[in-house]
Amino acid sequence: MSRKTAFSLKWIKSFWMIVLCMVSGIAAGLYVPELAHAVSRFGDLYLSFLKMCVIPIMMTAIISSIGSLFIQSGAMKMIVRMCMVYTIALIFCGLLGLGLGGIGRPGAGLPEESKHVLGAIVYDLSADNSALSIEEKPQGIFSFLLNMIPSNIFTALTENNTLQILFFSVIVGVAVGMMRTPQGDDVLKIADVLFGAFQKVISWSMYALPFALFCMMAGQFATLNLDILPAMMKLIMMFYISSVILIVLSIVIMAVTLRKPVWVILSALKDALILAFGTRNSIATVPTCMEALSMKLQQDPRIVQLVVPLGMIMCRYSMVLVYTLGITFTVQLYDFDFTLSQWIVVLAGAVVISIAGAGSPGVVSIGMIAVIAEMLGLPSEVTIILLLAMNPIIDPIITAANVSIQCLTTSLLSARKDNYDHYQTANTPGQVEV
Repeated sequence: MSRKTAFSLKWIKSFWMIVLCMVSGIAAGLYVPELAHAVSRFGDLYLSFLKMCVIPIMMTAIISSIGSLFIQSGAMKMIVRMCMVYTIALIFCGLLGLGLGGIGRPGAGLPEESKHVLGAIVYDLSADNSALSIEEKPQGIFSFLLNMIPSNIFTALTENNTLQILFFSVIVGVAVGMMRTPQGDDVLKIADVLFGAFQKVISWSMYALPFALFCMMAGQFATLNLDILPAMMKLIMMFYISSVILIVLSIVIMAVTLRKPVWVILSALKDALILAFGTRNSIATVPTCMEALSMKLQQDPRIVQLVVPLGMIMCRYSMVLVYTLGITFTVQLYDFDFTLSQWIVVLAGAVVISIAGAGSPGVVSIGMIAVIAEMLGLPSEVTIILLLAMNPIIDPIITAANVSIQCLTTSLLSARKDNYDHYQTANTPGQVEV
């Protein structure tokens, strides 16, 4: 009986049902704003529920995967591989942003009408004190490292400080893995049980996803400033084109490396990409990405549980796009003529600042583009305000692109599940050194 009931409810989570709810939410936000504002609270409630489950999943997954990694072998080798893959992916995103910005030239040749609209938007947002709060001095590298270490882990949990929670989980995982005792194995088993329990809770919540997406899309489009669309259309198009390129490349490369048809990869990542687009929150997609990679694509579950949450927090590919395209827009808007060495500074700065801003809210992250602008003598205030104004429009697609690259990097670092199972039976914890 239960099997039939579960099967009969699958239509709720179907792709077409989700698309229908998202389109209906957009229409409600544009044409019935009163209703959209009323139901948007339910979308916020669903997103809060997802975030509630994500933190325990992230902690248990990292502790379990890092502990198992250090118990068996290859910990340092895996760390080196992760750094290499992450660096290559971040640099590629930066080069793509600079390349499309140079080809599309979103900040060059704007008509006078568009300049007037942009000026009005900048003036309105400048008058709002909340918009100017982003102009606080960005933190340095030492401050970033200092803020990464929690003085009280319970405070970090209360404040939902993902960066500090990540650091704590990594330290606990390494310590448990280095113990090599039965008690350490018990800790890892408990972490596995809790991980599975919260994964089950997330799977239940997916039945409410279509309704939640309707509420979230309605709320987003009800507050959208449509006046910015004509004036910033070229820059918005560059964000969408670059994001679609990253999504398509990620799926194609995964299909080649995993030796699976493209439609199989797309089907596996479909839920994660839709969730990323609807919620505009990469962290909220962590459980869905883990399930897609480990269960649907048969990747090494230990590597998946380690790389996915770590990559979501530390490697923000979407912000690299924002920084490179934003700086390119500013250079063209003010008619600067940059040399190759200056563009290299832009690329390196975008990669470093995106990592340094890990765990920061979106508004603060956008404001950190001032660090790159100041190094190059560019005015940053206008760029920051315009990026904030268009953020609701571009955030869904760049979040989906970010999630797709996270899945790609995880698949490149992971082995197939059957190879992992064979490795597990061939190596016991006491046989191999780190």
